[in-house]
Amino acid sequence: MWDYLSGSLTEALCGIVESHLNYCRECELYRAEVQSLRGGLRHLPTRRVPASVQSQLFFSARREYSRQIAKRNFSTWRVGMKTRTRQFFDNLLKPFAVPAAGGLLTTFLCFGIIINTLHLPQEWDMDIPVGYSTEVMVDELTPFSFKGRDVLVKLTVDAEGRVTNYEPQVSNPTPEEIREIGNLVLYSTFTPATRFGRPVASKRLFSVRHVREKS
Repeated sequence: MWDYLSGSLTEALCGIVESHLNYCRECELYRAEVQSLRGGLRHLPTRRVPASVQSQLFFSARREYSRQIAKRNFSTWRVGMKTRTRQFFDNLLKPFAVPAAGGLLTTFLCFGIIINTLHLPQEWDMDIPVGYSTEVMVDELTPFSFKGRDVLVKLTVDAEGRVTNYEPQVSNPTPEEIREIGNLVLYSTFTPATRFGRPVASKRLFSVRHVREKS
């Protein structure tokens, strides 16, 4: 019935419908109802499209138009890609640029205000000068004498100044020389080596020489 009243049927079908309406009272009433409904719908007020929807449709159409234009050649595509990239970074960084700049300026300002209070004056009056390291020193020699030749002796002195080992640096030392060197070093006192002011065990070469006196 809707197609018949809208005029979209062929002449043959329209003839069939008209002949049927001539003797069918029920279909005739339905035709009148549909015709009245069509008239009522035709006279309804036209609703206007909201401005926001119009703007969205406009920008969508412009974006699609630009996309179609950009596909035509490489230079146009490159310019469009550059514009979109710049717009993306602008939209991404601008919301953070102002808060970040304000935070940095505030930090520098606060640091500049309190920087003078962070300086701690150093007092050197009570400081004891301590070298980074010192070697083993002879504190007091033993009264025992050494009658052998001039020799070099490698001593191992612990952190308390005691000799824990000695090695004569001569070839084929005699037992008497070893005994005399032992008496010389074991009964002498030494100041231990230090590292950063603390005594430590270390090794050092000492030279044992003789002084000959003529009568």
